[in-house]
Amino acid sequence: MIASFRNEHLQQLWEAGKPLPYKTAIATDVLRLLDLIDAAVDPYDVAFYGMRFDQWGDNGSTRYGVLLTEHWLISFAWDGEDACGIDLERIE
Repeated sequence: MIASFRNEHLQQLWEAGKPLPYKTAIATDVLRLLDLIDAAVDPYDVAFYGMRFDQWGDNGSTRYGVLLTEHWLISFAWDGEDACGIDLERIE
């Protein structure tokens, strides 16, 4: 289940269907991935074949991510039961 967001625009898309302010056509893919994250009971539940899933650590914390396109990544942490700190990041 989704517990929290880092990205305000992503939260507004999820909670109210408000469009992303970015000039991108990935909103449908973002919502599909958020649905998967919300239904997950483990972070690896979103690591489907063909999805570019990764895990990394910094300062003792682990984050997970799914690359949507070559320029957009959704990342999140896992607190044991829920996804938290969900963010939409632009990759240059």
